[in-house]
Amino acid sequence: MALLKGIDNASLQATDGKVLLDTGLVSGSAEDFAFRLRRLLPTGWFPAPPDDGATEAAPVLAAILLGFGSILSGAWTLLVQCQSQMRLATMSGAFLDMAAQDYFGASGLPRSVNESDLRYRRRVAQSLVAQCNTRAAVEAAVQKISGSQPIIIEPTNAADCHALGAVAAPSMGGGYGYGTSGLRYGSLQGGQFFVETVSGRNSDNNAIFQAVAQSAAMGVAAWVRIED
Repeated sequence: MALLKGIDNASLQATDGKVLLDTGLVSGSAEDFAFRLRRLLPTGWFPAPPDDGATEAAPVLAAILLGFGSILSGAWTLLVQCQSQMRLATMSGAFLDMAAQDYFGASGLPRSVNESDLRYRRRVAQSLVAQCNTRAAVEAAVQKISGSQPIIIEPTNAADCHALGAVAAPSMGGGYGYGTSGLRYGSLQGGQFFVETVSGRNSDNNAIFQAVAQSAAMGVAAWVRIED
């Protein structure tokens, strides 16, 4: 481990007065690769690398090897970047968007406008293990985005639509009837349901549509109404 020296060949010192030590070449740098290549050359063909502070005896060779080292250093930098993009926990930028497309399809879980990598990565991870195909799953997915509990109406669910009554005797329908507030028309034909929610803290309504589509059972139509 050599001492760091200035242009006047004097030892450099830190602000606390301690001398600074040269810990060696930075791994993956152009100089590091140039040094490695030079060590592979046959002994005696070229002058040995200069000692600390000495003059280079083969400047042309050093320049050529440094050029090769620059190419290898670029490949090394790309390799290090790719290593962090191979895991969802460390992905970022376009790599994170491509991973979401691999998991959920091109339009399955796109990044929201101005959504950060941290928030998008968390949303992708949660979507991978999210509950699906149930009413509770749809309710939880919408509530997570809007911040408000949605109203879900299933036409075949008597608890949602009640029975039909009349204005004169609304209690026949469990408090619901023609001309009364909150009336829901039921149906024995399934295959669809309705979601009423508010945009809440969410600025992109498409995120709510996507949450419903991803959590609902396949082949079931969902009708969504969003109020500001």
